[in-house]
Amino acid sequence: MTARTPNGELRFDGRVAMITGAGAGLGRSHAMLLAARGAHVVVNDLHADAADAVVAEITAAGGSAAAHAADISQPDGASGLVQTALDAWGRVDIVINNAGLLQPTDFADMTPEIFDRAYAVNLRASFLVTHAAWKPMVAQGYGRVVHTSSNSGLLGIAGSTGYASAKAGLWGFTRSLSLEASPLGIHVNAIGPIAYTAMSRTSRVAPATWKSGEGDAWSRRLDAALVSPAVAWLAHEDCTLNGQVLSVAAGRVARFVIGLNHGFVRDALTVEDVRDHDELLQTEAPDEFPATANEESIALHRRVMPRPDPGRRLDK
Repeated sequence: MTARTPNGELRFDGRVAMITGAGAGLGRSHAMLLAARGAHVVVNDLHADAADAVVAEITAAGGSAAAHAADISQPDGASGLVQTALDAWGRVDIVINNAGLLQPTDFADMTPEIFDRAYAVNLRASFLVTHAAWKPMVAQGYGRVVHTSSNSGLLGIAGSTGYASAKAGLWGFTRSLSLEASPLGIHVNAIGPIAYTAMSRTSRVAPATWKSGEGDAWSRRLDAALVSPAVAWLAHEDCTLNGQVLSVAAGRVARFVIGLNHGFVRDALTVEDVRDHDELLQTEAPDEFPATANEESIALHRRVMPRPDPGRRLDK
């Protein structure tokens, strides 16, 4: 398999990539880029005509692709996607979980059906597809998984509690699975993209020109093609990132982190102690950046367990 050319261009020759929701928008952009760099691509979409159209584009450009039309939030759809890759090329190297569903709904109007559907498409589908591809990737000792989270989930947005909850769940899924995956030769990462797509036009915060489809200068800058290079890097065998979530938008790439401000310690904590430090707790500048839950637990143990010197202030 060719990973790079003599001039340093990153390649995916011989690699097999599965991309969900690839009939349009970000997924289509990811599929076109990976195929142009030599990957065999399985284009999944709920709608067969959309998947077929992207496959036709790829093959017309000299690439290699196969279509898969099914609902991958259901076990049969997810397993069928993996089987399509195995039947066509005998392996699965890259899983890009891109499929998403946004249904802006005020919480008072939220129904169990709307909430469950948001989880099914945005979180459960990522689990099902990754789980279906897991054994083939483990058997070959190699794999790359890229989930699609969102700043809506990591930072919050009004009117999208179902969508945001599911996207936030992908943070925990990415972080935890990466720890299991690393010894197996598999890396698991995620992106939090911002791009001008049909789905983004339905957002509560989308400007009127987006909702009409007219667009504006900002939407033109938020081209899906400026997200796909980061996805391709996370999918490449040279990439050593694992368990990370990258913010990708308008050509800017940055890493999301969870931080803790210094807080305070009281050995016999009372409600009044918390009240009296409320202003301190609201400071936003983080002082600690634990990489794993275990790291935070260790740091907490070191800070809380030793008996403090009489003159030591623990709220600083």
